[in-house]
Amino acid sequence: MTEEDEAEGRPKAVTVIGRLWMVLAVFGLCKALVNLAVWKVLEPDAPSLFGDVAAQAPGLPFLRPLLAHLTALMTAQALWWTFVGIAAFGLLRLRPWARVAIQGVCWAMLVYVCATGFGVFWGTISRTLPVRGAGAVAFGTSYRTLALIGGFIAYAAVSAGLIWMIVLLRTPRVRAAYRAGHGDLGPVG
Repeated sequence: MTEEDEAEGRPKAVTVIGRLWMVLAVFGLCKALVNLAVWKVLEPDAPSLFGDVAAQAPGLPFLRPLLAHLTALMTAQALWWTFVGIAAFGLLRLRPWARVAIQGVCWAMLVYVCATGFGVFWGTISRTLPVRGAGAVAFGTSYRTLALIGGFIAYAAVSAGLIWMIVLLRTPRVRAAYRAGHGDLGPVG
């Protein structure tokens, strides 16, 4: 497929978004499968390796149920990334369901970044950071301040990217490409 044919059938935004999600899905699936394989090897020895971690960390009440259901959690992650990969492939093939599915993936990841990533980090980790840094600069007098600024910048960048993808997938040109019936564009790449 030439670039002209792609420009007629599939908008450039769809190509970029589809390829990005395809790469993320492959990396996420590989990570989940490797984690699952390592966990299945280590699971029989987990009590001796970790000791009674839940008793040593009373501030983390979610730790015991998390360790008890870690196999199910990693399997769910692998299934999630499989779905994302299939949806990204469908997006590149201009399947109407895939545009909606990738928008849903973007929304789900946005909620995940907001609620889980940022909330869990500051709810559990920030209490363990030291209050004052050695040789603190005038800009930030503690590791917490610098970590908060860095976390906020990363959060804002990821959130802006996800929101931008949602906006691009809802533009009239992208919608028209999916309505035009260009469902069989040939090669995805």
